[in-house]
Amino acid sequence: MKKFMKKNIIVTGIMILGLCACSDSQTKTEGAKGTSDDASVITLKKDGSIERRLVEDFGEDYSEDALESLIDTSISAYQKKVPQAQVNLKSCQKNKEDRLAVEMTFGDWESYAGWNNYFLDYMYASEMGMDTASIESSTDGFFAGTVSDAYTAGYGLEATLNAVSEKNAKQSVGKSDLLGMGDTHIVILERGGDDEPVTVNCYGDILYVSDGVSAAGKKSATVDAMDGYGMIVFQ
Repeated sequence: MKKFMKKNIIVTGIMILGLCACSDSQTKTEGAKGTSDDASVITLKKDGSIERRLVEDFGEDYSEDALESLIDTSISAYQKKVPQAQVNLKSCQKNKEDRLAVEMTFGDWESYAGWNNYFLDYMYASEMGMDTASIESSTDGFFAGTVSDAYTAGYGLEATLNAVSEKNAKQSVGKSDLLGMGDTHIVILERGGDDEPVTVNCYGDILYVSDGVSAAGKKSATVDAMDGYGMIVFQ
């Protein structure tokens, strides 16, 4: 299994926008129960793009304008470093509960993973008055693509996944089974023990999930806090 790198820096009053979710309420998802505007969700699109909605108490230090400006400047800086990255801030505003809701779109999973990792360091450097030019780019911590592509990218797939339906041919699959499902889609998401659960919307029916992941609908799954990674396999 490819080693995930956990960044050990403290950011005051805010958590990273992408690789962890920060909602205490039920998430409104495709096929999932419960509806709420106070929700954080990652949505995978069939064209490879990703939509991200995060609702969070960002603290008194971040007004709508301040957070929007920080995100905009970080996007510009990241795209200078990674010109092919497709990152767009759609909105940043307070909801009815006076919590900041951030909506973003990403052209592909690399843009999503790369910018999120970059933003954490960029925000910290900005707060500390440090130079941001030396921040490195990394896509560790998130992958979305075919099983074959995940393995080629260095993910060892050393895990046992459980079926979400009794209709599945096998109720559990391991590495050898996964490698035989090369064109099937997979999501790999790094999680920390202190992270809030995050719900992932897929564009196809979910087949298998790893330990710590539970189906929230035919096309949605919730990844709980864990020291490791969650995996979702879908058609």
